[in-house]
Amino acid sequence: MPRIETDFGKDPARVPFDFTEILASLAPRPVFVNAPLRDAPDFEVSGVRDCYEAAPPVYRDVFGAADRLRVEYPDAGHDFPPETRQSCYAFLNRFLRS
Repeated sequence: MPRIETDFGKDPARVPFDFTEILASLAPRPVFVNAPLRDAPDFEVSGVRDCYEAAPPVYRDVFGAADRLRVEYPDAGHDFPPETRQSCYAFLNRFLRS
């Protein structure tokens, strides 16, 4: 992520890959995303929303694995709040223990 700022000036048009395609390419592997609403200027939540909107059809329609993709948007800054952390642990436990 730091190179996106230093090498590409935080300009999505200059980045030589598409985050939506990267997220979709992980299917059907389980993915949990913690995207705090007040994480700016570190990360802009709108980019996470764009990626997340593009990936469910691949998880759901191509692989029948809609339950393996989850995103949470805690009302927090650059943090992994306890409630979100517990939700993530439960998500990972479900797939790692199966």
